[in-house]
Amino acid sequence: MLHIAICDDDRILLEDLRREVESWAKEEHEACSVELFATAEAFWFAWEEKKNIEILLLDIEMPGMSGMELAKMLHRSGEHIGIIFVTGNPDYALEGYDLEAVSYLVKPVDRERLSMALRRGGQRARNRAALLVPVSAGEVERVYVSDMVFLEGNGHDTILRKRDGTCIVAKITLQQLEQGLQAKSESFFKPHRSYYINLSYVERITKKDVQMEGGTLVPIARGKWEALNRAYMEHFRRYF
Repeated sequence: MLHIAICDDDRILLEDLRREVESWAKEEHEACSVELFATAEAFWFAWEEKKNIEILLLDIEMPGMSGMELAKMLHRSGEHIGIIFVTGNPDYALEGYDLEAVSYLVKPVDRERLSMALRRGGQRARNRAALLVPVSAGEVERVYVSDMVFLEGNGHDTILRKRDGTCIVAKITLQQLEQGLQAKSESFFKPHRSYYINLSYVERITKKDVQMEGGTLVPIARGKWEALNRAYMEHFRRYF
């Protein structure tokens, strides 16, 4: 589930943006929660308490603490929230991008541009997701979901191939890791009972196998080819 916040001193715009975000989530089949804040100070106090927001739609010019000041505080503290600036003043665009903002939207907000920004923000949040993978008795390793190219079942263990070419032998079954990944990302597909692949790293699909980044060929089980192609095209449309 994506946790989204909207911060703007205009109450009418707050509700309008809430409706737009909820409409986007419904169209994208994306589970999300939406919280509203009328001031940057209110968001900061709430954030310091629970730190569960992944995407922040943020007005810049507000009474008291401005949205830009809030964004700088979050940036300095090392918090990687996906910030989408929403403002009536285009003069702040360069400063906003210096803070690695997801997007910069000028009021009145265009629905298609908002959808694209939310999609990018959601992908950023998923890319930061990680799993704790057991590698030996009492030892675990944190692996970012975005670094996983594919997983290969090997009896009671799972071989996890990372983007940098290294492998981890996880002391956990492929089915157990699959369950954990399903809660973290929509980017994975199971083309064969022994493999679970990250669609972001697919280079080529043939009738018999999938070529992953790095050159590994993953077999496609009988009856899986059409579903794999549909999943890949949907993944490409959504994220690229």
